[in-house]
Amino acid sequence: MAHEIGPLLKELREAEELTQARLYQNVLSRRQAIRLEAGETDIKAEHLLTVLDRLDMALPEFQYRLQKRQPQVAPPTPQTAMLDTVAAKLNTWLDADMTPGEVRAMENFALGRPFFTVNQIKTLMTIAARLPWDAYDRLTKKLAAQLADMADMPGVQRLRYTLYFNKTMFSLLGGLPDIALRLVPQAQALASDRMDDQIMLQFLQRMAETLVTKDPAAVYAATEGLITHLRGLGLAMMADSLIDNRRHMLSSVNLHPRWTPAELGAAARLFAIVPWELKKDRQGYLAKFPGLLATLAAAGQPLSAYRDVY
Repeated sequence: MAHEIGPLLKELREAEELTQARLYQNVLSRRQAIRLEAGETDIKAEHLLTVLDRLDMALPEFQYRLQKRQPQVAPPTPQTAMLDTVAAKLNTWLDADMTPGEVRAMENFALGRPFFTVNQIKTLMTIAARLPWDAYDRLTKKLAAQLADMADMPGVQRLRYTLYFNKTMFSLLGGLPDIALRLVPQAQALASDRMDDQIMLQFLQRMAETLVTKDPAAVYAATEGLITHLRGLGLAMMADSLIDNRRHMLSSVNLHPRWTPAELGAAARLFAIVPWELKKDRQGYLAKFPGLLATLAAAGQPLSAYRDVY
């Protein structure tokens, strides 16, 4: 019930036609007020009494209203409904097709708001990767500042880590290893001791450090040990993911010399489990992978023939 206090205060404030600034003056900051009314945080008892006094309401009456109140679920707007659809698709597969309307809704939501609640930030973590880099960069800087302001809130450190990890990954996939090299320490500072965190950060750091040398052989040499280690631990899918990401990152800076058997095998296994119903033109999608169709044509085999190649 604690997180119902803020939404009830919002209802009472709006009924009295009070602004947030007036009701919470010298009590809560603007961001704290937004988070409170969104049901994401609580309010100290002494602050609640001050706010109730401004609403001309006694504590017993507020407690009564709180007990009687049924949690209110805001009806979805067309934009939020579309964003939910986008997030669901991209959670399933980051390369899923998006309609022009979905892209516009995503960009308007991401770039047109000065502040986001934690739940909205979680949605943005999913959809932000499909923004153009300049928009993505502006958005992530905004989110980083907002998350830093609420760093003591439970779960926020993990969100901050995810933000920097994702940005490091996407900068490498986008052909920006210099930027990735600057981002790695920020992700490392927020990482947990979990094995997957540490392995992935090692991979990103080695990719960034070697891609800037423009030497493909150095890239393969620096990362192959990690991939072999993952296979030894029985983490075959994670190993395939690193192989495919490495190939993509090399391609993004025009350093991918050819499709290796291991890369064809990893792609074959990954493509065998993706939800192709979210992609209308499968062949057109495969054509976006530089050199893939030509390699398969030269070999005279479909990609599926490589599923058992490691």
